[in-house]
Amino acid sequence: MSPRSLFLIPLFALAAPIAADRLLIAGSEGFVMEADTADGVFEYFACQCSGPINALAADAEHLYAADEWGQLLVFDVEDGSMQAVFFPNVGQINALAAAGGALFAGTEEGLVVRINRTTGEVVSSRSAPAGVRALIAHNGFLIAGGADGALYRARVGQGEFEYFTCFCFSTIQDVVLSGGDLIVADGNGLVARVNVHNGLIESAFFVGAMNSMAAFKNVLLLYYGSGPIPMFDANDGTQLPGEFNSPIDVRAILVLDDETVSPPSHTTRRVALPKQG
Repeated sequence: MSPRSLFLIPLFALAAPIAADRLLIAGSEGFVMEADTADGVFEYFACQCSGPINALAADAEHLYAADEWGQLLVFDVEDGSMQAVFFPNVGQINALAAAGGALFAGTEEGLVVRINRTTGEVVSSRSAPAGVRALIAHNGFLIAGGADGALYRARVGQGEFEYFTCFCFSTIQDVVLSGGDLIVADGNGLVARVNVHNGLIESAFFVGAMNSMAAFKNVLLLYYGSGPIPMFDANDGTQLPGEFNSPIDVRAILVLDDETVSPPSHTTRRVALPKQG
């Protein structure tokens, strides 16, 4: 059995050819690397090239990256070509979210700003009760993970951020969607599945302190600051066989699927699984 077959079998059990999601990683070197989740082979995709990238988000046309210096980089989501560089002058951007044709950024100072994707102009600004460490858009809401360990929620279009739910032990490290729920990780390595509608914690497990997280097909990808990217079951935290061998130090992970990048702007690539033996 080849090493690549060993990586794939636990995830997909030698099913028929599957649609591969796109996995993007970015980090301290300023590079964005891309792999298919079905084969895990990373290749160069785009480059900021002047400093570390802290956050990624995407819509049907563009990939957005925020660097350590507060710059917002806009790339073509298909070929990685640079489209624009903006300096919104809002301080350190820790998180990005794209929703309904709008782009939002969350800052260390607790601002959630809406940025014009064409000009880089700050269109509106709202304050969250704590520094924003994670930001996600879902079903008409923006959900911000705070440095105080709480999640806050506001309507995408308008309205103030209000308390949604709380871990309250440590800073929220990252928030992703999986199986219709929020998966929330804090700075101590506690991960919880949270009901996206009412904020109730459905389950929780410990994975160790990590700095970046993404999800695909009910699998969590966690990066611990160095080394490979291991996989965990998003329901109970069980570590799964196989891992993604990252060629860079990672600060942001993003999985693009058909809900993020829709046809005709993106044509899903289909990858046949290697045969056993």
